[in-house]
Parts: sequence; C-alpha cells; structure tokens
Amino acid sequence: MDRFIDWIRNHKFSVSDPPIISMEGLFSLLLLLLLSLVAVFFHLIRIFFNSPVDFSMDWNLFLSWIPLIVAFLADNFTKRFGSIPFTLIVLTTVWLSFFPNAPYMITDLAHLTVDYHRDLTWHDVIMLFFYAEVSLFNGLVSLYWIHRSWRRVFSRRVSITFLLLSLPLAGFGVYLGRVRRMNSWDIIHDPRAILNNLIESSMDRTAWVFSMEIGMLLGILYLVLWVIVRFRIRYSKKNHPVD
Repeated sequence: MDRFIDWIRNHKFSVSDPPIISMEGLFSLLLLLLLSLVAVFFHLIRIFFNSPVDFSMDWNLFLSWIPLIVAFLADNFTKRFGSIPFTLIVLTTVWLSFFPNAPYMITDLAHLTVDYHRDLTWHDVIMLFFYAEVSLFNGLVSLYWIHRSWRRVFSRRVSITFLLLSLPLAGFGVYLGRVRRMNSWDIIHDPRAILNNLIESSMDRTAWVFSMEIGMLLGILYLVLWVIVRFRIRYSKKNHPVD
C-alpha cells in the first residue's frame, strides 16, 4: 500500500506511460454490458405483456457487476503497479463478498412455472436462463481477472489456494442468499445475523452439499474458460512471435 501511495505522490505522468486501464479489459466490459442490456430487453418484453413489475432480477444482475468491476480494477492495478499485496488483499475481500451474486441467479430458475400451452412460459425460460448466463459470465470473467492478479503478486501455490477456496465459498454465499435469505449488504448493517447464519449453516448438511456442488460447477466452467484463453494466448505467441 505504501508503495502505491508513494507512486501516486512522486510519479510524473506522461503520454508515454502505459495506461492503467487496458483496452482489452474495456472491450470485455462493453461486451458484457451489451449482454446485460439484452437481458433487460427480455424483461421489458415480459413487462409489456402485462406482467407484474419485478426488478429483482435486474438488481441481482447489477450485483453481479460489482465483483466484475472490482476484479477489473485489481487486474489493472497489479499490471500497472506490480506487487501491491495489501491493496490486492483489500480488493480480494470486497470481491469475495460480492462474488456469490454472480452464480446466485442460477437459482432463480427455481421460480419457473411450466405451462406448455402458455406462450410466455417459453419466454420466461429463455429470459431467466439469459439472466443467469450473463450473470455467470460476469462471475467467470471476474474470477479470471482476480486470479491473474493473484498470480502476479503471490506465489503460484498461494494463488491456486485462493482460487480453490473461493469456489466453495461462493457456493456457500449462494446458499446464504437463497436459503437463509441473506445478502452481501448484511455484512455492513447486520453482521450479527451473518455470524449466526454462518454458525447454523456450518452444521447443515444441505449447506455443505450446496456449496460444494456450486463450487464444482464454477470450477469446471472456469477450467474451460482458462484452457480456452491460455490456448489462444500460446497460439498467438507461436504464430506471431515477437521480433
């Protein structure tokens, strides 16, 4: 943290400096923003058909953007300033507090009511799936960015440990939100309720199974994303070597 503050005080900015925010990251954010707007468009169509107005899905989608933005900042800060462990730990704590909001929308599929002779049934299926898909994209991209930040600042063993711990913790966060009806803001305005639910849930078999299965789902999806991205990077370097 001291290193980061000293850099701000003493560094003279110039046009030749590498930017703090990369265009690669901005492109990803713009693409995810476009997908989010498409999801909201599906909801507007639903409202147009005289559906009761309920913006809980839009709120949950917004919450999935918080870990994405935090991870984006962590990735760019560590890329620009190098080893800033204290700052990264603070950002990681904020990220982990909101990360469960990304896979949480998968559980919204439980609200589906199936009526094969009702046109809006299929619209609801697509709409809820799209919301869950975009929210999950936000979570996976944020996980990639925060993991890349860990790898820059900490050792490989520590970064892998953080990664493996974050997956079931995210599942546990989803459990607290869906079953215990807690949310990320309770950490600030009702920490005692969070503590009580943590103690009770730690002895609940459903909580353990739920956490591990969501963590396994996130892990498999992240592994696919990681392999695709790393293969693309290695392929690009192989076919376009730096002179």
